[in-house]
Amino acid sequence: MEKKIVRKILDLLLNGFVTSVMTLVLHPSTCFSQQEDLPPQALEQTLENSAASGDEETDLSELGESYESFLKNPLNINKAELSDLLESRLFNAHQAKAIVMHRMRFGDLMSLQELQVIDGMDEFFLRRIAPYITTGRLFDEPNATFSRMVAEGTHQLLTRMQFGLQLKKGFADENYPDYKGSPLALYTRYRFNFMRKLSWGIVADKDAGEQLFTGDRKSGFDFYSAHFAMRNVGPFAIFVVGDYQLEYGQGLTMSSGLSGGKPSDPVMIRKAATGIRPYTSSNEAFFKRGGAVSLKWKKSITDFFFSYRKVDANISTASDSTDASEVFTSLQESGYHRTFSEIADRKSITETFYGFHTSIRLKSLNIGATGVRTKFDKPFLKTPQPYNQFDFSGNECMNGGIDYNVLIGNIGMFGEVAVSQSSTYAWVQGVTMSLHPSLAVSFLCRNYPRNFQSLTASAFRESGNNANERGFYAGINLKPWRQLTILAALDRFRFPWLRYRTDAASEGLEWNATVTYQPSRKTELYVRVRETRKMINAPEESSLMNHLEITSLRGIRLHMSTKVSAAVSFRSRIEKVVFQQGEEAEHGIVLMQDFQYHPMGFPLSFNFRYAFFDTDSYDSRIYAYENDVLYGYSIPAYYYKGSRFYLNIRYKIRKGFDCWLRYAITSYTNRDVIGSGYDEIIGNKKEEIKIQFRLEW
Repeated sequence: MEKKIVRKILDLLLNGFVTSVMTLVLHPSTCFSQQEDLPPQALEQTLENSAASGDEETDLSELGESYESFLKNPLNINKAELSDLLESRLFNAHQAKAIVMHRMRFGDLMSLQELQVIDGMDEFFLRRIAPYITTGRLFDEPNATFSRMVAEGTHQLLTRMQFGLQLKKGFADENYPDYKGSPLALYTRYRFNFMRKLSWGIVADKDAGEQLFTGDRKSGFDFYSAHFAMRNVGPFAIFVVGDYQLEYGQGLTMSSGLSGGKPSDPVMIRKAATGIRPYTSSNEAFFKRGGAVSLKWKKSITDFFFSYRKVDANISTASDSTDASEVFTSLQESGYHRTFSEIADRKSITETFYGFHTSIRLKSLNIGATGVRTKFDKPFLKTPQPYNQFDFSGNECMNGGIDYNVLIGNIGMFGEVAVSQSSTYAWVQGVTMSLHPSLAVSFLCRNYPRNFQSLTASAFRESGNNANERGFYAGINLKPWRQLTILAALDRFRFPWLRYRTDAASEGLEWNATVTYQPSRKTELYVRVRETRKMINAPEESSLMNHLEITSLRGIRLHMSTKVSAAVSFRSRIEKVVFQQGEEAEHGIVLMQDFQYHPMGFPLSFNFRYAFFDTDSYDSRIYAYENDVLYGYSIPAYYYKGSRFYLNIRYKIRKGFDCWLRYAITSYTNRDVIGSGYDEIIGNKKEEIKIQFRLEW
């Protein structure tokens, strides 16, 4: 039944595609330029870095939604406060402050072109952010009544289905499958918005292999999320009921949602500290459920939040001579509930969370304090290992912190000091300096002791959690002339205690440099080189004595993008990596070609990529961001030997009604089996289809 429905949908989309291509050929004058796929290209490196470090908190759908909201309701740079400019992720701290100071000295900006006289902004930068900002239209109507907001707001209903064409091992036995649900993944979301003032919505999600209206999930989808939020109502800066996220200071005491990874722009190392915001993603781990409110009084803002929810965990029994009780040994954050063991872990413990944040905002100084407490109904007790003996254990975890940021002239300083219930202090301190309109530098130091315990921290880090790490980071953004930009960063780090697969104290470094050349408005070329060195245990068979070996990963990327016309653009890329451990070296290479067709005033747009890859193993893998359906995201790792192709089609059926089709296939030339465990596929091909519809009114 599902296959018949899919075939009918594909037939309709194919007919629409053919009709649109014929219209394009017969009436080429209907093509006009349109904004490229979200997110902006500048964020790709940040997302790839997070994926490469195994950071599961990265959620591109949240970024895509944030930028699309600014496309519909551009950020008014004449009305936005400093915090609004930083929260938008469009400007760094110096650019944001320069805009505010320019308004104070000369009044409101008359046009976006006037931004070019402000330090750190040129024609290329403004062209990139122009679709997201305005000098006139409000992005938050302060005097709108509730009835007006409901009448003039925008409703959006989005549904997506996703499935693979090859059967995985977990579905192979029809009578006794290991995955209890169907291979079809489903996602549905309803959202209401009035600018940034009012929003509510609900999300329902089912992963492939999970049950739907049957078995353990007779109530419907595996995951539901909902929220109601309002901003700037009386004394309330914002209040949210339902699911929400929090981010304060530098994320050392409280941060959820986006990762604590390293940014693409080395001088944008300061976190935006977005405070309370409604949760709209389908990630089943990194959010809170309950209520949160932000109260403003003069120059101070105080937030209170409370959460009560069931979370996934692995339950075990702790036994001694006198007692045997239930404990949980790990928190399960994948969100999958496909097998008996995953279903058994589902919502197996109760988490109660509450806390506060208060801050005082002066002209150039913002100082705040945060306190949070997390309590479980069962004790947390990890399986004892030498490397995790200082990790959190018990029923409750408390953390407090003080954060600040200050802008003095062209120097910005920020930092946070946090304490855990073990009376251990951790800190992160950074500074950014705009030394010249074409030169900015940044420095960041961090010290996270081995016994610093936090379940809510996501500050700047190399990998893992915010513990057992010391480091120093330096970055530079140099623009020697208008067409050339140089970005470079160096990060040295040390792990004073043991880590997983590292049975001694270790250290490492990471550096990267990107040189971008824009000879014209239509062409951009960049070269990116990078190297990462770390230490891990040497293979047991290589030595009679356990010792550490240095591993290094070196890479170079050549990339060119050009716009042939207002609607057509190409991107070409070649990337080479070398992974070395001891005397052994492994190589990997990827060649990619992208084509994008994005007209305006025409119902059809599409993009595709064809890539060849050849790597010696998974260790020499290469990550690359891929365009996807709206709010979808994909950052796969290319490894072994083969090719990959994907095609995204968007068709505007009528005003307010859009559909997307994505087809992706990976073919291996040296594999007869793909994947492992229940995800194993017999054969050398892996194909996936996504179909998405969006209705707005």
